[in-house]
Amino acid sequence: MPPGRGRLDAPDDPWSSASAGPGAVASSTAALGSMSLATNGTETASLPANADSTKKEHQQRTAGRDSSASQTFVPGINMDELQWKLDKEDVSIKESAERGGIVFKHTNYEISTRSFSSMVVRRYRDFDWISNYLVTRYPYRMHANIPPKGFPDNRIKGLTRFASAILRIPFLRRDALVIQFFTNTDEFGHVLKVGNLDMEAEDIDVEDELGSTPWPEVQQTYAAFDDFYAQVARDEERYRTQITSLEKIARYKQAIGDELNVYSDTMRLINAPRESVSGSRKFHVQAASKRTLDSNLNELSMSFSDASLLEKAHGEVQKTISAEYLRRVYDVVISMKLMMDRMRRMEKRKDIQRVSERNDANRKAMAQLNGESPVPDSDRSSTDRLERLLREDAAELQLLNHEQRCIEARFYLELARYKCYESFLQTHYHGYIEEQIKHHTMTLNAWKQALSTADDLPTDPLGFIS
Repeated sequence: MPPGRGRLDAPDDPWSSASAGPGAVASSTAALGSMSLATNGTETASLPANADSTKKEHQQRTAGRDSSASQTFVPGINMDELQWKLDKEDVSIKESAERGGIVFKHTNYEISTRSFSSMVVRRYRDFDWISNYLVTRYPYRMHANIPPKGFPDNRIKGLTRFASAILRIPFLRRDALVIQFFTNTDEFGHVLKVGNLDMEAEDIDVEDELGSTPWPEVQQTYAAFDDFYAQVARDEERYRTQITSLEKIARYKQAIGDELNVYSDTMRLINAPRESVSGSRKFHVQAASKRTLDSNLNELSMSFSDASLLEKAHGEVQKTISAEYLRRVYDVVISMKLMMDRMRRMEKRKDIQRVSERNDANRKAMAQLNGESPVPDSDRSSTDRLERLLREDAAELQLLNHEQRCIEARFYLELARYKCYESFLQTHYHGYIEEQIKHHTMTLNAWKQALSTADDLPTDPLGFIS
């Protein structure tokens, strides 16, 4: 799908070269026939696709003069909506009752996948292998994050997030080995042995991937790599803090629920001390007000117990839904950061500079030899060696430049994908606020009922002794 182009203001935000979300991408890619232009700081009106030839010529001349810094090109990325819906899960994982291994036992996991209508058994080592494979096969893309092996209590949740994230990403869903992982009922180790695996890093067609996006736009984006990395680091800190806060709120809610339950127990009549059988009977015979008080306190105890259950349920929602959604957003941030770390390690600019300098030195040496006329026989071997080195340098430079272009193009596109994930925040915050309203509405109704009961408690002091 060739990308559309649109003129946007250029704020100080380093994200300015990426789209604001899937809606922006969709609308921009649909409007291929128009593009706003800026000339000498003055913005002109958007020109329709069927404008007369004079306007078209003016547009072409202006576009040629205009630098890529004054335009923002929306990348042409796969806009399959499933990948942005982090709340959707296609995978269900549970611990298998049967443990694997003969001497050293290990835990097996049953993986059920709705889209493939399959159920397979895998161990943690298989998940770890597929994770490493994806990084090797697609080094310049964001990937799902596998949970560490050392946290067995949360491992099933983490593995479910990992597997669901793989199947949400379009290019991973189509990978042959990924399909085998989720559908082949054989042991995965056997699948790897008999399979013809392609472990080479993917080679992308830069021009095809970028469509009509101009290369200077890609270079300009990559030039701000460090700024984007700092932004991703800030996102990581922000979401980690939010997750921690939600987990604390969940614990507080559980604690409030526990204390309300303790409080309610103290109001139950069954927990009240028995009447004394000694002393004056006058003050041990329950008056009418006392009997009414005990009955109403029992009702109040039930209301407090209801409020306790509401607080605990709210805390569970905070932990299992709201915080879980943020963990999935956090996983995307970590994926982006890890991808950028790989790009930093694998970028070829220093290698290109090194080979270029060597190539220049060899060219100068060749020029000096060619300047001698005729070339002595004793220098013929030197000439042949330099020609061979120049050919080798040319081939190496071509390969290095191609790899660097792949890195820069993939960064440009993955950065756009990263920004599109922010569209999920609407789902998260809408659900969070809606749950708050629901909880407080139910809590308000419970306390209103309790207030009605409290208003019926006897208030006449004499009624307790007469």
